[in-house]
Amino acid sequence: MADWRMKAKYYEACNCAYGCPCNFNGFPTHGNCTGIVAFAVEDGDRDGVDLSGLKVAAAVDWPKAIHDGNGKMAVFIDSASDDQREAIIPILMGQDGGMPWEILATTISEIHGPFFETIEIEDNGTDSRLRVGEKIVVEMETFKNPVTGDPHEVHTVMPTGFIFTDGLVGGTTTARADADGVSFDCSGNNAYYATVEWSNANQPAEATLTPAG
Repeated sequence: MADWRMKAKYYEACNCAYGCPCNFNGFPTHGNCTGIVAFAVEDGDRDGVDLSGLKVAAAVDWPKAIHDGNGKMAVFIDSASDDQREAIIPILMGQDGGMPWEILATTISEIHGPFFETIEIEDNGTDSRLRVGEKIVVEMETFKNPVTGDPHEVHTVMPTGFIFTDGLVGGTTTARADADGVSFDCSGNNAYYATVEWSNANQPAEATLTPAG
């Protein structure tokens, strides 16, 4: 098992109501969970391999709550080198331990990929956009004050959160996936944006938040 760490921008869109009750009591709004997650590494390494610039996107479909398992996932990797590809896969599969992948990997029973394709990310807080061709498309949307029209900033703060500890909540205008049999459309529902720090050290590092512009 290799040591690894990374600081990354994190993007999430799912079929739950705003805020996503999975974060609070573990059970999704509609009884099942479909979601798209992505991250772009700003700084990190695994066993001496620099992970900076690497991007990952995944579409996941769980038939019930996430902790009930049996999810199927299509995962995409956009990397600068073969070394980065080889380094990120054992992290994502939970083989190296460390949050959040150590837990998430146990909920997946069917994996499609990894596919090595271009991942386009337009980083703009809760107005960020994500695309893997036509296979994954996400357009996030910041809440607006209904009176003034100004951006309405909302946080979910979880000091012991294993994915993020402080996330900006938003919505989506588009959030759909059609990737090797993992297909769904969860547009118009919950989204999260955060800056995260993950590792397989004993304690996960605190996440720091970059507010929406």
